[in-house]
Amino acid sequence: MHVQRPCAAPWRAPINLIPTPSLRIDEAMANPATITKFPGRTILVVDDEEQIRTALTSLLEREGYTVTSAEGPTEALEILRQQPIKLVISDHNMPDMSGIEFFRLIRERHPHVCRIMLTGDPERETIIRAVNEGEVYRFLPKPWNNTTIRVTVYFAFEAIQLEEENRRLVKALRRQLQFVRTLERDFPYLAALARQEEAELLLAQADRAGEE
Repeated sequence: MHVQRPCAAPWRAPINLIPTPSLRIDEAMANPATITKFPGRTILVVDDEEQIRTALTSLLEREGYTVTSAEGPTEALEILRQQPIKLVISDHNMPDMSGIEFFRLIRERHPHVCRIMLTGDPERETIIRAVNEGEVYRFLPKPWNNTTIRVTVYFAFEAIQLEEENRRLVKALRRQLQFVRTLERDFPYLAALARQEEAELLLAQADRAGEE
């Protein structure tokens, strides 16, 4: 069972467990050669088992990602504080902190970091809590399928890229609005002139419509 939601979206309300199969993912899994590598994209792998960390790191590095690993949430949170990580892949069952609590802390401290959870015990209640409390992008079982990991990470970075572009556009719009407000404050006659020209244009359009 796969659970997927947009990355890093703390403003969205909690949701219930809804399986969401994806045709695009199925198509990509059928033809892994079509997947494009993402050099320079940063991933943090968190698991208390060294064998798991090594296997995931090796798999993702072969895809061209930059991968850092940590053996637990405490170390991982310090890495997140120091490095520009974009995606975290973490186990759920760890000694010092559960994956759900770990992801909740990431959501609070680093809301734009995307989160994928792995677990060998995919109970429904665990999945619902992970989605609602940790706002997990995707929930995958252990042992995993390599192609599923590759495709999931690929689409996670698509979501990350889209949200980064949205934030960039919103920031640019805010700058433009601030510039307009500054002009209206410092040069009020320009705003009055613009309103007058707009009114004249509307009147001209109304006159033409009346003649027709």
